[in-house]
Amino acid sequence: MEHIYIDGKSPVLILFHGTGGNEKSLLSVARELSPNSAILGIRGNVSENGMNRYFRRLSEGVFDEEDLRFR
Repeated sequence: MEHIYIDGKSPVLILFHGTGGNEKSLLSVARELSPNSAILGIRGNVSENGMNRYFRRLSEGVFDEEDLRFR
């Protein structure tokens, strides 16, 4: 799984991007919210039409619940 880790003095913020994002998508938001926190940005490893996700969907708004439990 692709990820990025930035060390910091405060507790770790774990970043989960939306569909089509990546491990770097929310870095600026994290710094705004908590400038001294360590940051762990994780890239979803499911591809949907070339876009990163964390789990599969059966259709728009319909999650593949079996895949969600698996991941």
